[in-house]
Amino acid sequence: MTQTTAFFHTFDPADVTVHLRPATPRLVGVAEKEALLRQGVSYGTLLTPETRPSAVQMAAYHDALTRNGPRMAELIASLTAHLLAHVPQPVLVSLARAGTPVGAAMTRFARRRGQKLPHHTLSIIRGSGIDREALRRVQGAHPGGTLVFVDGWTGKGSIWGTLVDSLPGDVPPLLAVLSDPAGVASFAATHDDLLLPHAALNATISGLLSRTFVDAESQIEQKLHGVRTEDHLRPDDVTGEYLAALDAFDTGIDLPLSPGPRPVRPYDAVLALAAGLGVHDPHLVKPGVGEATRVFLRRQPAGLLLRDARHPDTHHLSELARAAGIPMTVHPELPYLAAALIRPRAGEDT
Repeated sequence: MTQTTAFFHTFDPADVTVHLRPATPRLVGVAEKEALLRQGVSYGTLLTPETRPSAVQMAAYHDALTRNGPRMAELIASLTAHLLAHVPQPVLVSLARAGTPVGAAMTRFARRRGQKLPHHTLSIIRGSGIDREALRRVQGAHPGGTLVFVDGWTGKGSIWGTLVDSLPGDVPPLLAVLSDPAGVASFAATHDDLLLPHAALNATISGLLSRTFVDAESQIEQKLHGVRTEDHLRPDDVTGEYLAALDAFDTGIDLPLSPGPRPVRPYDAVLALAAGLGVHDPHLVKPGVGEATRVFLRRQPAGLLLRDARHPDTHHLSELARAAGIPMTVHPELPYLAAALIRPRAGEDT
């Protein structure tokens, strides 16, 4: 797919080439989705219609941008400079959706420094793997380039595992992220658990693109993974505003990459805490402030674990949990800022 079909998203074509296919997904409500997932239906075949961002979400986005935006710009700058200096002919391949704004910001940072850093975005779905057709197109556009896969943050490292398992043998699984509390990324700007502003929103900060999905068409040769344009949310779209704000925070000074000590299997401690609360299925445990936020936006949460109930990066989670009557527990030893537990099926001890 070429940029001639860019009308279905609101990213600037100069910032990213989008390798996704506008398609019609199987739409289900959250409760129905949870039931289908328990029956073994793949998460990558279902989509829940998005509603307008709530006041809590918008407040979380603006607060995180004000509070963490300057640091995020520093992290983007140091990660971008590191890749340009140490990776031969780097080509950014962001993982839609959470990686796409990061890749777009990185290519803009490089452009301001007089350097070209190509950026493509494609789909990766746990259970289905990376979109091989999209990957083929990226490789064809950059023979000799080194593909660096970009995401916003890590939780347990599930996407990293999917990347490793589904990439062809001739493509090294190089993953670059801004926030890597799981300790799995090849290139991490920081290992701190950090609320990136776009974690608080969905399509309205990712070019109006839905979560990606697979359908019958996706199984046909030379067919890309599908995506839906959330056109009804166009008045709420802040994609361009977000990238412009990150641009404004750029000081032009690129500090050396300094992520701090790499965590070693920090999610083991989270799984142990979750087991103590009666949740034993690791698929129902989502560590990290970004992943926990997504649970409250897209799933049926059953519990919220916090390291510090007063931390500003988790204030929105506390609000959402209180509003929904979700129990919260504080664990100062938690390796992440937060972790969310997904509701098991009734009567199920998972």
